[in-house]
Amino acid sequence: MTKIENTPAFLIHRRMYQGSSLLLDFFTKDFGRLRLIARGARKSKTSLQMFQCLSISFKGRGELKSLSQWEIADQPRRILGDDLILAMYANELILRLLPENDEYSQTFSSYWAFLSNLIDLDSNDKEFALRNFENQMLEDLGYGIDFGFDINSEPINEDLHYEFDEHHGFSINSNGTVQGKTLLNLSKHETITNKIELSFLKKNESKKIKIPPW
Repeated sequence: MTKIENTPAFLIHRRMYQGSSLLLDFFTKDFGRLRLIARGARKSKTSLQMFQCLSISFKGRGELKSLSQWEIADQPRRILGDDLILAMYANELILRLLPENDEYSQTFSSYWAFLSNLIDLDSNDKEFALRNFENQMLEDLGYGIDFGFDINSEPINEDLHYEFDEHHGFSINSNGTVQGKTLLNLSKHETITNKIELSFLKKNESKKIKIPPW
C-alpha cells in the first residue's frame, strides 16, 4: 500500500463524490498532478482552500488514493477579481496539460511564485508573470521557447526584428512583430511591461499551449 506523508501541494480543482466526500485534484511538488478522495470532507468544518500551499498526506492501493491528512504550509492568500481569473487560468493549464503522477518541481515552484506575487503586481507585471509561468510549464513539457537564438542557431541581435514560427522558432524579418531586445530580455528573465510586447508573448504562448476539451 502506498503511504505518503507531508508533501507540498496546491488544490487546483474539487467536485462532489459519493455523498459526503470530495474528489480533489492536487498539484504536488514531488508527485506532480494527482487525484485523491477526501472522505467525509463535505461535513468538515474546515474547508480545503485553493491558492495556498498545503502539506498533505495520502494513502491507498490502486490509482485512486485517499487524502488522510492536511495542514496549511503557507501564508493566507485572498485572490479576488481579475487576479482570481488569472489564478484559475493557471489552475486550468495544470489540470489540462500536465499528466498525472509525473514530477514537475520547477513548474510547481513557478506556480507558487506566481501566486505569491500576484496581488502585489501592477496589471502589466501580472500578465508577464503569467507568461513566465506558461513558459516554464512548456519547458518542463519539452516545448520551451529559446529566446536567445534564431532558427539558424545564431544569437539574437537586439537591433533586429524577428517573426516567430511555432514549429521552428525566431527568424529575422524587417517587418517582424518583436524586437531582438525583447527576446534577449526574456532570455535573461527580465520583466517585460510594454503592452505591444506583452501582446506578442500572449499570442505566441497561445500557439504553443493547446488546452484540450474536457
